[in-house]
Amino acid sequence: QIVERLLAEIAKGDKATYGLKGTTEALNIGATKSVLITDNLIFKKRDEESTEIEDLLKIADSTKTDVHIISSDHDGGKKLDGLGGIAAILRYKIT
Repeated sequence: QIVERLLAEIAKGDKATYGLKGTTEALNIGATKSVLITDNLIFKKRDEESTEIEDLLKIADSTKTDVHIISSDHDGGKKLDGLGGIAAILRYKIT
């Protein structure tokens, strides 16, 4: 359900961002309500990307952002993998 909510926000062009860069920027300014990340991105990436993901999750924790880990085997996870494996539902629209 949360992946479908994310996709609806993306379709509206409203309160969502996806990909590592966009999600990191939104987290850094405190605009994120929820971060969605696939297990594929967490467990199967190279070491330098793993460190970047760990740092991102620490920021999410410090900003009290909900983190949802989505299985890449699930339909929602496959859709999220198509968006780079990571996305965020935002508290407010950013430009």
